[in-house]
Amino acid sequence: MRTSRIPRTGPAVWVASATAAVLLISVGIRAAQAPQMPAGPPARMIPTAASSILLNPDALYGANVSLIASVETVLSKTAFSVDQDPANATGKDLLILAPSLQQAPDANAQITVIGEVFKFAPEEVAKRAKGYTLDLPADQVEKFLGKPAVLATSVISPKLVDLAKRLPPPMTPDEIALDKAMKSVSASFNAARPALEASNAADAKTSLAGVKAGLAEAQAFFKKNKVTDAIGWADEATKLVETIEGAVATGNWDAARSNVPTLQQKCTQCHTARRERFDDGTYRFKG
Repeated sequence: MRTSRIPRTGPAVWVASATAAVLLISVGIRAAQAPQMPAGPPARMIPTAASSILLNPDALYGANVSLIASVETVLSKTAFSVDQDPANATGKDLLILAPSLQQAPDANAQITVIGEVFKFAPEEVAKRAKGYTLDLPADQVEKFLGKPAVLATSVISPKLVDLAKRLPPPMTPDEIALDKAMKSVSASFNAARPALEASNAADAKTSLAGVKAGLAEAQAFFKKNKVTDAIGWADEATKLVETIEGAVATGNWDAARSNVPTLQQKCTQCHTARRERFDDGTYRFKG
């Protein structure tokens, strides 16, 4: 008698499933962080040229493209045009809109642009770049109206600097001190949690003292800069640490552990209001 056999899921199958799950989570996070775009087919990057877009725009509308071209004219803080061959100017330049442009590209520089091709119209810009205010002069709006354009997410200079990426300015001495204090609080808090779970009084005492010391340093920064809400959160966090210390001293471990989530919430509350994330993934204090 033949019996059916169920294939066993070995390590290779588990790894493939886990990899797929990670990829799905990654795509989901990137989609949540990206600007809101109209629904459509999955995007794919198409290498092309400015001249190809101008000659046959219908084939590329809605596509994500990468192109290398020379800067023709800087039109505003977030707009410029490119020409495929500035040595033999055709008078047919391609409009590039870069809502997050941090620095204007140099005239005649060979740059790489990555973005979506669309038929230019102010209302189309509003649909594709939520929160962006088009700063193109009226005569240029008229010139490019109905013509192909690229809504750029990256504008890469000849020095390989992405001019559309918002990078943080250098830290001040006070910001360096705050960063050090915050890292100390985080490390000490992460050490305190397992010590409390294990009812380890010595390690819990040491870690909680580190949290309190870091909060004191952060509090000095907040007071110097008169950040009222952060001062209040740091005060509340310090009192919670002292409450946990008191519970540890008396051996009341349930009380000590029960205050940990509230302490975490105070930190999260301050981070949400007073931390700013830049395009390189780093954070800075938001005054």
